[in-house]
Amino acid sequence: MTYFSVRWKPDKAARRLSVATAALLPGEDVWYLGGCNNRTPLMNEIAVTPLRVVGLLEREIRYEARYWGIRSMTFNENKGTLDIVGNNGHSMTFKQIPAHDVGAIEHYARHGQNTPAPPELVAALNAADATLVAATKRMEAARNIDWPHTIMRGQPSRKASEAILRQCHQDEHPWLILTSGNAGTLVAFEDRLAIIKTGGMTGFMAGTLGGERSATFHYVDITGIEYNSGFVTGVLEVLTPSYQGTANKDYWRGSNRSRNSDSNDPWTLSNTLPLSKFEFNSYLTDIDELRRRIGSAKQVRVQLAPPTPAGLTEQLASLAQLHRSGALTDEEFTAAKTRLLG
Repeated sequence: MTYFSVRWKPDKAARRLSVATAALLPGEDVWYLGGCNNRTPLMNEIAVTPLRVVGLLEREIRYEARYWGIRSMTFNENKGTLDIVGNNGHSMTFKQIPAHDVGAIEHYARHGQNTPAPPELVAALNAADATLVAATKRMEAARNIDWPHTIMRGQPSRKASEAILRQCHQDEHPWLILTSGNAGTLVAFEDRLAIIKTGGMTGFMAGTLGGERSATFHYVDITGIEYNSGFVTGVLEVLTPSYQGTANKDYWRGSNRSRNSDSNDPWTLSNTLPLSKFEFNSYLTDIDELRRRIGSAKQVRVQLAPPTPAGLTEQLASLAQLHRSGALTDEEFTAAKTRLLG
């Protein structure tokens, strides 16, 4: 059973518990849940569980102190604070805790310190830690573009690098990353490609300021890679049955209108990448390789069954006919018949 802040009514307490539970491990009970007010890091709730003291911001854990990693806890009812110092020397102060809640928090936190943690929760926590470490390593690799077998054309932004990582399956790496200034990034894998538009000016031009626009196209579904240009600028377009190249995707089309107001604006479309002629010519070898891979993926491979050999009787009769006609010597006839009879 959860002890809630004295300031919360039952309806609010039930809602906040549902949100907090989503941030915790499956089966991790909440002994106490109430409000706090921290700016660094930003937190508005404090939860006490059998494993730890947690600072929350909605469904996100912003701080945690596991009982076996706590050196000291200091509770101040008058100030409405909880000071936690870890074994590593790092400290955290929860602020503006309701005075009447401080005693409850201390009761449950001390109980957690003096009670062995449930083994199944410790195992789940260790597994979550391992997953987080692996994800962090992959994220750092993406941010640093530490993929030695990937062809890099242009430098994707940090947000674009993170978006590329989200396109990867497990330990998969793209073979091509092609970035077009502030227009977006094309990333190609063995069986598919994606066009990603995110981060800063790219997101603004794509009509997704602060967000992301990305689309994935499997090679078998692509009908063509088209490039249309003017004197200096151009647009690379991925054609599929759903995205036809029937309308003019001019580089400047829609640039003088609000974002997403023109259905043929290449900056906002999911299947287009504005690309200058200079960039296109610089990337042409890689684009041709991409076209080749798409073509190979679309080839239908038919395996023909070998012809059925003639019956043994017919083959022996043919050999005998050749022998009688003099086409085969006695030795050749005997050798051929032996091969047929095994």
